Order: sequence, then C-alpha cells, then structure tokens
Amino acid sequence: MFSKGHSFIITMVIVFIIFGIALVKIHNPKNYSNHYSNHVNLKEQPDEIGIQFYIKERLKPSSYYNKYIVSAKFLEGKAVHGKILLQVAKDSTQNVLNIGNTYTTFTALKPIPRALNPYQFDYSKYLQTQYISHKIIVLPNQLIDNHKIEYSLGYVADQIRKTCTSKLFKYNFTSTQLSIINALLLGQRQDISQDVFDHYRDAGAIHILAVSGLHVGIILLLLNLILKPLRRYYKNGKIIKLILTILSLWCFAIIAGLSPSVLRAVTMFSFLAIGINIRSKTSIYNSLFISLFILICFNPLLLFSVGFQLSYLAVFAIVWIQPLVSKIYKPRFYLSKKLWEIFTVTIAAQLGLLPLTLLYFHQFPLLFFISNLIILPFLGGILGFGILVILLAYLNILPGSIAALFGGCIDIMNIIIEWIANQKSFVIKNIPFSIGMCIISYMTIILLVMTFKKYDRRKLYGLGVSILILCSVMVYEKYITSNLQELIVFHNQRNTALGILENQQFRIYSKDSITIKTQHFLFGNYLIKNRATLDTVMQLKNIYQYKKQTIMVIDSTSIYRIKSFHPDIIILSGSPKIHLDRVIDSLHPKQIVADASNYKSYIDQWEISCQKQNIPFHRTDKKGAFILK
Repeated sequence: MFSKGHSFIITMVIVFIIFGIALVKIHNPKNYSNHYSNHVNLKEQPDEIGIQFYIKERLKPSSYYNKYIVSAKFLEGKAVHGKILLQVAKDSTQNVLNIGNTYTTFTALKPIPRALNPYQFDYSKYLQTQYISHKIIVLPNQLIDNHKIEYSLGYVADQIRKTCTSKLFKYNFTSTQLSIINALLLGQRQDISQDVFDHYRDAGAIHILAVSGLHVGIILLLLNLILKPLRRYYKNGKIIKLILTILSLWCFAIIAGLSPSVLRAVTMFSFLAIGINIRSKTSIYNSLFISLFILICFNPLLLFSVGFQLSYLAVFAIVWIQPLVSKIYKPRFYLSKKLWEIFTVTIAAQLGLLPLTLLYFHQFPLLFFISNLIILPFLGGILGFGILVILLAYLNILPGSIAALFGGCIDIMNIIIEWIANQKSFVIKNIPFSIGMCIISYMTIILLVMTFKKYDRRKLYGLGVSILILCSVMVYEKYITSNLQELIVFHNQRNTALGILENQQFRIYSKDSITIKTQHFLFGNYLIKNRATLDTVMQLKNIYQYKKQTIMVIDSTSIYRIKSFHPDIIILSGSPKIHLDRVIDSLHPKQIVADASNYKSYIDQWEISCQKQNIPFHRTDKKGAFILK
C-alpha cells in the first residue's frame, strides 16, 4: 500500500507526535505530586494560607503593583514546588525585592483570571506557557523576610547585574540613559518609560531594546572579527576560536540576566557559530534546527512564545532570503556595500516576520528600514563600547569623559528613534490580520522566494493560486465583519461600558468618562478584529432598543418603576440598592446582567434570586462580557 519511503515518513511523524505529547506531559509541573496545586483545594481554601517562596524573576511593574515570578517552597508546612505570580502593592517606602531572597506570607492563593472581554489579550494564557497558573497579592508589610538566600545561576546573574548597575549609577547617567543601557546590555527592560518604549515600537526598532538574537548575533560577529588572528597564527586556532566564542557568548548571557530570550538566542548562535566555523550553508540550517530541537526538548511550550517564533523566523529568513535579495544590486564601493548588506538583511528579516508581526501587533512601521539603516551600522559599536564601559565601571577605572561620551551616544540614538517614531503618517496601525491570512501569507512568501531562486512554471502557478486564496480570504473576512451587529456589556471595573456595533461603526455608552488607555484595553482588539471604527462615546442611558429587544439599565439611583414597562433584559450597574425579587415581579425581564461596576456581594445575592425565579443571570466577572447578537 505504501512504499518504504512513505512508510518511513509516516512512522517518523507518529514518533515525533508521541515524543511531543510525552515532552509536554513530562515538563508540566502539575503532573507531579509535590506541585503546590496538588496540596490544597484551591476552590475551598481559607482566606489565608501560609506560603514560603523565593524570588525567581522581576517583571515590569504595573500602575499599582510590583510584579515578580516566585518559586514556591512550602505551603502550609508541606514542601512543594511550582511558579506563582506575586503582586506587591506599590508603596513609597518599599524597595525592590531581590532575586533569590526567601519570604513567607499568609494570604489567598488565587487562579489568574482569564480575559473577560472579546479579543482582549489573555494574560493568564500567556503565563500558562510559563507554567504559571496562580497568583498571590500582598501588601509590603505582609511579606516576612526569612533572611535566607536561594542560590542559583539566576541569583548569581542578578548579583552581577546589580553590581554593574550600582557602579554605573555613580557616573551621573540620566534615568533614561541608564534604562537603555540596562536593556541593551543587561537584559532588563522593566525601567524603560512607556514613552521611550512606544518610540522604539513605532520606529520599528523595538528589537534593539530586547537582548535577543540581534544583540547576540552582533556580538558573535564582533568575536569572529576579534578572534580571527587565532586561525592564522595557531595550529589549532580554529578550535580555540570556536571555544572562546561560545564561552564569551555564555558569559554575556550570564551578564544579561539569563532571561529566556537571551538563553534562546545564545543557544541558537552557539550552534550557528559551529556552522560558521564549518563554513557550510547546510551546517547553518542544521545548526538552526538542532538548537531549536534542543530548546524545545527543555521547554516544549517555547513554541507558543512570540519571542521564540520571531527569533527563529528572523534568522531563518536572513539565511534563506538575504543572499537572493543581495544579488539584485552589486555596489562598487566598500561603504555602499555595507549599507546595501544591512538593507538586504533588514528586508529579508522583515519579509520573514511580516505576517507574524501583523498577526500579533496589528501595525507596521513603514520607516523600519531607515531606523535599521541608521542604527544597525553603529549598534555593534554601541554594544562593544557599552561592554567596555561596564567592565571599566566594574573595575572602578571608568573615566568620566568616556561615560559622558557613551551617554551622549545613547541620547543621539534616542533622538533619532524619537524623530522616526514621530512621523505618524508612516506608521500603519490597527491592521486586521487573522491566523488564516498569516498561514496563507507564509505560503505566498515561500512560493515567491522559491520562484525567484529557481524559476519553474508550476511554482509560478502555485504563487498565483496562493495570492488568489489570500485575496479571497481577505474579501470573505471583510464581508463577514461588515454584516456583524451586536450589543456588548463589557467587563469593566467600577464603570459600566455598553457598546453597539452596526455597519462597522462602534458606539460606546459609558457611565463615567473612559480614558484612551482604557478604551484600548477594553475594546481596542475588538475594533481591529471586526474592522470597525469608534464612532462616538456617549453618556450611558437607562433605556435601549436593540433590534426587537428592550434593554433597561438600573443604576445606583435605583429608579426602575415605569408603568406598563416590561424590558427583555435588565442591566444592573453601580450596585443599586434594590430588592431584585421585587424588580423581577414588577418588570418580568427575560434575562438579567450584572457587570463589574457592582459589589461582588450584591452580585452573589442577585444570582441566588435569579436562580429561585428561573431567570437567566449573566455576571461578567465569571462569564465574561455579555454579547447580544
């Protein structure tokens, strides 16, 4: 039935599927009896349980909390393991918690809530890819310092990083300069202001701020350049050069904090360094896939990491597409050759990343090539200069003039990035892009590159068909969204927000004013997904007529008695002081909705009343936003 070749392929596919399932099972900490979730009934736990943990990683703080990933050690006196999200309420007197420090607290262990509004970023799903499913929220005075250190490679990396930062702090770097230095060289982006972060994002240069493949790749090139004489003057220079290169990359990984993106990049480029030394394009491809396979074996959920996907796609696109693009034009002079090389690398990487970037971020900076052409030629120098500055500062021999010069370089880079980001007309935002469009786009790009590499009529036909399918999907999705009509009561803390979508125009009715930031959080992705524009933001009304249904909003004024009025749906807003049984007997609604503007205790009581009266009850804190088609 099958040839030997086909049988082998089918067998290998089955083996890899079984191997993948086994990997996921093995790496899932919940499958082990000593995981904290197996030692407490999380649904019926008391309000306070004793948890001892140590700080594993510091995250970017929010407006109200400092955030950390911690590793549990003891739960109610039982030895356990597993990662938990720790949120510490911000306090003017509070210091940042140090990696490795051990603490005890008595608080509730809560599951991380899922996203409750349509198409909203789901932070709980993101944390699940890091095996984190629960959180603890505490005040600073609820943390009991055990005065114990959990020694690990992460602790050593943090101590090196803290020492470097404290040494640099003595040289009068501005807070912006110091935050960029920390991001570029020490892998810490937590202290970068939102404005600076937005400038780099809009300029298409956000990859500069994340120590990842770009930085490690540049350092690999610098190391190859510095260690090149070893190949000429020593018998085993090739092997010595390779060993020193890999050791240097891993030393940089430790200095940069051993973050997942750094580990991923250093592993990938360690294998690439081997491929480069063998001087075979096939070896480079093999190195890429071997490093990918090893990383997945250690953590199979890396496949769902956006950074992981972007890193490997960018490198693969550069290796595969850049040589083809570079043949289009042959510069005569050295400078023009280097600029053309950077331009082709940028184009190749951007082409490989474009569908995935549109899928995740829904925007595209048209001036990305300008920021890369201006910054990338000097980024190697800035990184090399920065490493030198950190080493000299660490040894307390950094001249003030050198520190000032490096700070000036950072300022110039920020000014250039800010100028590019301020060309708002060149940043295309809110681009609707589905998973289907992403897959078909990659098929189109692959066929396009293959056609240019080696022309074949079948490839050209395939390219034409893929473009036709892509256009058809775009037209179909636009048609579906153009006919969509729905009313939504969003899950929004302390405020009722009701939206009506008709003819791709979205009207929002709100009890209180909604900031731009809140609008983006609540329904930014919803508008993009449905190709809709925000029409108006208006004051919340008490009566709505939607299609053939009447909707009544009962707010904190508690006014609801209207003669001979029987709404189909009642929305409870702002914790009205009403007796719900009487409201039901008076108005005879078909359904009742309670959003997050109400007290939880009120919602619990209303839910019981509705159950008694057999009235459907929708609470947004558990069921998510209420959507009426």
